Amino acid sequence: MEDVAGLIANVAARPRQSAPLRFGLSAFVIARETDEEAQGAYARLLDLSAKDAPIKAIQKANTDPKVVMMQTMQKTARVGSNGGTAAGLVGSYDEVAARIGAFHSAGIELFMLQFQPFEAEMERFAKEVIPRVRALQSAGSLERPASLLAATR
Repeated sequence: MEDVAGLIANVAARPRQSAPLRFGLSAFVIARETDEEAQGAYARLLDLSAKDAPIKAIQKANTDPKVVMMQTMQKTARVGSNGGTAAGLVGSYDEVAARIGAFHSAGIELFMLQFQPFEAEMERFAKEVIPRVRALQSAGSLERPASLLAATR
């Protein structure tokens, strides 16, 4: 959250001659009734992702280590691409909704979300998390109106 807020503040403070920038976040979501259930699902996906270790080693060997995205991705284990679970959208339905709300309040207007398996998890998200985000918005807990929730495979 601190990295995202800092990046938005840094970029937004730069002089611009065109329309103001808008910000989005790509993230992998694992939401369950309880945090313990979500952490269990996360552990299972980490185990599956470990099978990609040989491919990841080739990718790492062929990538400039100074690339910020690669430095960031090396900090923690994760599943998914483009940052994957680094955004912390792993937890109970309430925790994930609150985290989305916090990112939104920090300036994120577009969420490009990943799920595995895609359809079942996207349906779970639509049923359990989106109503909670909307409740936060209705309660005035979000500083900006939620503009778009988008899902990608």
